[in-house]
Amino acid sequence: MAEAVVDGAKSVFGTVVVMKRVGQVTADDLFSSDAVVVGSPVYWSNMSGEVKTFFDNWQFKFGVFPDFKMKNKVGAAFATGGQISSGKEVTMLTILAAMLGNQMIVVSGGGAFGASATTEGDSPGIDNTELADARALGQRVAEVAALIHSVPSR
Repeated sequence: MAEAVVDGAKSVFGTVVVMKRVGQVTADDLFSSDAVVVGSPVYWSNMSGEVKTFFDNWQFKFGVFPDFKMKNKVGAAFATGGQISSGKEVTMLTILAAMLGNQMIVVSGGGAFGASATTEGDSPGIDNTELADARALGQRVAEVAALIHSVPSR
């Protein structure tokens, strides 16, 4: 899913993409970016502990708050879960809520809240439709970031 999001973002001319696991992200990575897309597997209809720690670090490790250093950056989410109705939407909403709390501009793509994939069942793994949704999410994030950051501030 993450690789498909990257492919979608790279399809927008001039976009530079860095893909990292949340535990490898630095404050400089966050502050130098125009957009951040975060994905997570579903754990009890919520983001994984590692992703939750990443967002907690925004305040405690990276000093994002109270100055809202992520303000006006574009944010988006994607999730993978074992079953069709396994809490993927709720997981994406918890990621987006953390972004909104930091005054980011959140966008969707692929689905109402982001892109998602069901990884178990009749056809285990991520199918082509889910990968297309992830690419669409990456493309939309890059397009919106380009629009927002190409307009000079007043």
